[in-house]
Amino acid sequence: MTPLRISLAAAALLLLPAAAPAQNGKKIYADYHGVRYTRAHDGKLGRWEMHAETAKSKTGRKTLCYNADFMDAAGRHDIAAVAYPQAGMQSNLDPDYIEYQILSAKAAGIDGFFIEWGFMDHENDKLLKAMQPVAAKYGFEIGVNWCDGWLYYDWITRMHPEIDTREAKTEHYARCYQYLVDNVLSGPTAPTVGGRPVFYLFGPGAQPAEYAYAASKVRLPEGMPQPAVLRRWAEWGTLEENRYVPVRWSPEIESWKELGMIPTAWLPARVRPMDAAPPHWDHYAEPDDLIEFMKPFRDSVWMSADPAYTVKSGFVMPGMDNRGCAGWGGQHFYYIPRDGGRTYERMWEFSMASRDSLDMMFIASWSDYTEGHEIEPTVENGDRELRTTLHYAAQFKEMPEDASGIALPARLFGLRKRSEYLAAARRKTADADALLDRAATAIAGGSYSEAAERLSAAEAAVDALEKTLKNRTLDVPESELRFSSDAVHGVRYASPELKVYLPETAVRSLIAARTHTGYLEFEYFDDAPTGDFVFLYSRTERQPKDIFATVAKFKTDGTGTWKRVRVELAPENVLYATTPGFTLMFKGKLKLRDVSFHYTLSR
Repeated sequence: MTPLRISLAAAALLLLPAAAPAQNGKKIYADYHGVRYTRAHDGKLGRWEMHAETAKSKTGRKTLCYNADFMDAAGRHDIAAVAYPQAGMQSNLDPDYIEYQILSAKAAGIDGFFIEWGFMDHENDKLLKAMQPVAAKYGFEIGVNWCDGWLYYDWITRMHPEIDTREAKTEHYARCYQYLVDNVLSGPTAPTVGGRPVFYLFGPGAQPAEYAYAASKVRLPEGMPQPAVLRRWAEWGTLEENRYVPVRWSPEIESWKELGMIPTAWLPARVRPMDAAPPHWDHYAEPDDLIEFMKPFRDSVWMSADPAYTVKSGFVMPGMDNRGCAGWGGQHFYYIPRDGGRTYERMWEFSMASRDSLDMMFIASWSDYTEGHEIEPTVENGDRELRTTLHYAAQFKEMPEDASGIALPARLFGLRKRSEYLAAARRKTADADALLDRAATAIAGGSYSEAAERLSAAEAAVDALEKTLKNRTLDVPESELRFSSDAVHGVRYASPELKVYLPETAVRSLIAARTHTGYLEFEYFDDAPTGDFVFLYSRTERQPKDIFATVAKFKTDGTGTWKRVRVELAPENVLYATTPGFTLMFKGKLKLRDVSFHYTLSR
């Protein structure tokens, strides 16, 4: 059966999204990988941190230990990634960061994000809801890459203990499908191609029969055409005489096609085993492998006359390096070289050769730093991938190629954060904020000259306000601190706990300051891993206290050396009071020394 069947004549009644379509109606979407937070915004870090065993890897690497609470002298955090975001380590739920990402994508010719989504109430559902109002404001589309395997894992059972059987999960699958129809595939931010709503079905959750059952229970709003569903086809293929041979037919994908699914690609196969050339990965792909991987999609889908293929999607990605996660528990390291940006260009060129047959393009991904296939600007690669995207988007969608907007969202984001600091210091920022709001609207509308003028005016206003700040530094060395236990030969022990007390004079200075930035600095002995976290807690008034009281958590990695680190102290989270009580508390199996506090105070 074909689920959700409806008369195609109803398509004319579909409400179009706020985003302006390209001259030829073609669309470009990017996968969005979420679940990343900050202590200041959320009280946790999500996928910025990573700790795992990698004993199955043949590379010799046995653990992953990314302590993202630690930052170096340049302010870069130890994130679980091989590339560092130009915007810094940010929260996916920060409205300023969402604005920056959406406007950056629009400036590169991208029409929307497909958020990796599993089920209602999952944290990526919170991300979906946070993104939709910002997207609606700027004429951007928000869809889903439905990772329905998350629903069929025990993840759903942890949140809903009653959903503990395959049958119960399938019933919930139907409810989630209806939720997507009502809240994502309709409305002002719905992703539509040729008037048809579209989403990507990643799998590997529902079986074809389960999907058909769930889809049969879904009811579409009046006038809404049947959604086009892009189904991931990711069988790897083989390596024969040093030549990659793709899979060209699969009984599994045929069963999904019978349900009206449209096969589409994901990350190309990595079938080459580790050798002397790339010793850091268990498997890798060569650039030519990527093109061979894509040919079955071109031959069997893009060039097909099958009317069931209502939306045909090309696919591109920039490369891959998953040393941030080692396969999310698979314990293997995979690699596709970026080749200085040439890999991304080659994949675009392959799809562009068939552009007349394609309705949309799908990019993997905007933000998967952990697996290393992000196109969001990074310190290492700059905005190269955004400029490449715009170059080919202009050809694909038959629109002008204007790269003057690429750098503007980053300027906007930086000024937003500077203005927020000024507001915390009780400076009146309304004029600057109004200029930033108008600049954001201009960027979204492609009026880049106007946006640049507004940003320059806002920058002048922010500069002027910053000159009114009275800043001073406050450095508190270990000799001025009080601890709950004495040092032994210069070393302190965090087990069972070690409380740290700032002197009263420092506390009064922090209270008197209207706002501040600060960090804790210390050395710790990187002993053999115990499997347990070391925690750093504060007193806090921020709710919920059990979340925001955590200043940092980390593990040792067994290097047997002393390491010097910094931990950011979010002013919103740490209580500085003259009433009795500790400032910070270490708790766990750890040896440390040379503890100090460093602040910039502003009035």
